[in-house]
Order: sequence, then C-alpha cells, then structure tokens
Amino acid sequence: MKRVSSASLRAASMKRISSEPRRAASMTALPRRRFLLGLGALAGAGALAACSNEAPAGAPPAEAPPAPPATTTAAAPTYTGEAALVALGAAVSALAGELLGEAASGAGQGRYGAVPGAVAAYLSGAAAQHVAHAEAWNRLLTVAGRPAVDGAPLTVEPALRGRLDAARAPVDLLGLAADLTGTVTATVTAITGQVTEASAVALAAGVGPVAAMHGASADFLLGRPPTAPDDPTAGALGPDALTV
Repeated sequence: MKRVSSASLRAASMKRISSEPRRAASMTALPRRRFLLGLGALAGAGALAACSNEAPAGAPPAEAPPAPPATTTAAAPTYTGEAALVALGAAVSALAGELLGEAASGAGQGRYGAVPGAVAAYLSGAAAQHVAHAEAWNRLLTVAGRPAVDGAPLTVEPALRGRLDAARAPVDLLGLAADLTGTVTATVTAITGQVTEASAVALAAGVGPVAAMHGASADFLLGRPPTAPDDPTAGALGPDALTV
C-alpha cells in the first residue's frame, strides 16, 4: 500500500479548508439573491394589488333637480273711480243673468214642480237680457284698458244664490226675480247719476228701464199691484259691494 505523506495530508486539508468559505459564500449569496428577488416580486405584487384594489371612480354626482319655475298669481283687478261703477254694473247684471238663467234651466227640468209657460219664458228672456248687459258693461272696461269682470264678484251673491237653492216652487223663483231685478234697477239708476263718460251714461240709461220692466213683470206674475218706489235708488249696491 502506498503511504500518504503527512505533507500531502496537510496540503489536502488546507485546500479543503480554503474552499469552505467560498462554498459557504456561494451558498449564502444564493439565498440572498432569492430573498431580494422575492422582495421585488412582493413589491410588484403589492403595487399591482394596490392598483387593482383601488376603488373605482364613482358615478358622477347626480345633478340637482331644476328648481320649479317661479309662479306668480296675478292680483285680482282693482277698480277705482268710474271704472269701479262700470265694474259694478257688469257684476250686478251678470249676477241677475246667472241666477235667472239657472232658475229657467231648473224649471225646464221640473225641479220646481209645474212651472207655467209664461213664468219659464219670463225667466229665460230676462236672463238673456241681463247677460247681454253684463257683456256691454265689460266692453266699456276693456276698451278703457281695464280687465273685464269675471262672473259676479259681489258680497250679496251667496245670499241670493242661497235663495235660489232653497226655491221649491214657481212662486219662489218669481219672488227672487222681483227682488234681484229691483236691486239691478236701483244700482244702475244710481250709476247713471254718478258716471260722466258718455258711453257709460248711455249704457246705464238703457239698462235701467229694462231691469225695471223685469221687476214689474215679476210683480205682475206674482199678482202684485204695480208700484213706483219713492226712492229709485233705494237698495242700490255701491262699489264697496265688489269683491275685486
């Protein structure tokens, strides 16, 4: 057997010892590289996760609903001076036209029992004339640049309408007609003495006698004797009776 000298053993031992640090360094370097690569991968994954987990942009905020358009309620027309007198004439004529017209319509429907033909004809004829008078008064207003009177805005309207609602027989209708046309006659007579505009004076002078004829006709149908009032303006309505 070949003997190995002690010098050879020492050299081999030194070679082995010198190679150990290199091997250890190599083994240490590999895990460090893997660790650094791992950190890089984790950082990249973290950044990707951050991007992917970022809350998506929300929908644009809904626009506030548009404000409703401002609405203004037109103020009720106010009539002054002679215009108030003309408006009063329009309102009182309209009231007579409305109530007498409704009475005629109800009579035709049998609401008040057996209504004589003369009574029905009187109610419908008088109603039509009062409606025409109201239109004539309103024309004076509109020509002068004033608004026409809508309906019968009068303080006495509810009470007179209540009488029509409570009517049960032709005599009730005639009693209402006599009182109503008497109010129209007195009111228009008073207006005649207060207005100065020629067209208003002429209209009042024409309406007054027709309304007086309606009152006399109602009295005749009721069997009342004809009478002349001591004061032709007694019971007249004034401009303060207007509710506009």
